[in-house]
Amino acid sequence: MKIKSLSYILIESTNLESWEAYARDVVGLMKNNDLSDEKNLFFRMDESPFRFQVQKGDSDRYARGGFELENKEAFEEAKKELSNLGIEVAIESEELAKVRCVEELLSFDDPAGNTLELFYGRGIDTNEFKSSQDISKFVTHGLGLGHLVFGTLEVEAAHDFYKEVMNFGDSDIMRMRFSPDPNDPESVLYFMHCDNPRHHTVAMMQAPTPPSGLVHAMVEVETAEQVVDAMDRAIENNIHISSTLGRHMNDNMVSFYMMTPGGFMLEFGYDGIQPDWDTHETTYSPAPSHWGHEFKMPEA
Repeated sequence: MKIKSLSYILIESTNLESWEAYARDVVGLMKNNDLSDEKNLFFRMDESPFRFQVQKGDSDRYARGGFELENKEAFEEAKKELSNLGIEVAIESEELAKVRCVEELLSFDDPAGNTLELFYGRGIDTNEFKSSQDISKFVTHGLGLGHLVFGTLEVEAAHDFYKEVMNFGDSDIMRMRFSPDPNDPESVLYFMHCDNPRHHTVAMMQAPTPPSGLVHAMVEVETAEQVVDAMDRAIENNIHISSTLGRHMNDNMVSFYMMTPGGFMLEFGYDGIQPDWDTHETTYSPAPSHWGHEFKMPEA
């Protein structure tokens, strides 16, 4: 199985208006008016018809992610591999495939309970992408949307699944202690890449799964100025800043973190490295960041 990229995410929301304002006024996404309706919002970052789908629901949370395969042959092979491993696969309807703007679509759960969608044949929107905040462009070409970080107490099972079933590779492994008590055990974080140069497309943190279903998602822009501008917009719109500006140690990303209306964080960054996987050796970062990234989560 060769996963090309994380193509889109689905978010459930009790208040679509909050997401529309957040996407427009803070993140700088473009609403796809042709696809959106009273129950769904679709937001673009590039030539893809959407990267974020926000669906009206009973809770505020991340729901699932869509991962792209090369073609129908790869799709059928993935279906067979999953079936042979005894993994329960749902072949999604033509109607849902049309909503996702893909040819065919299947879904299944990983050992941590995260629902994944696999597809091939994503459509292209020929209308010009125009950021609502004059962002020159989001860094997606050949790399996908960005990355996702999951929290799970089943971290070893999840890591094995992404490595052995999904054919992801280890980019970096980090061990750190979240508790100030030196007697508490360390937690492990696995940062994993798929078949593109982005440093990591998924990561697993050894921690309870948050109620929002996700620790954070990441989007990347071209310049430091655009990151700072986004942080200013977040403050102006009373969005909680979960982490100060900083530079990560493993992927070199300069970024800050902010809360989303979905209850998970969005990392907004630039300058992430793109390793050559033919020569890359798994790194072991001793700390999350070279500097900055002081976290302060909102009160419950």
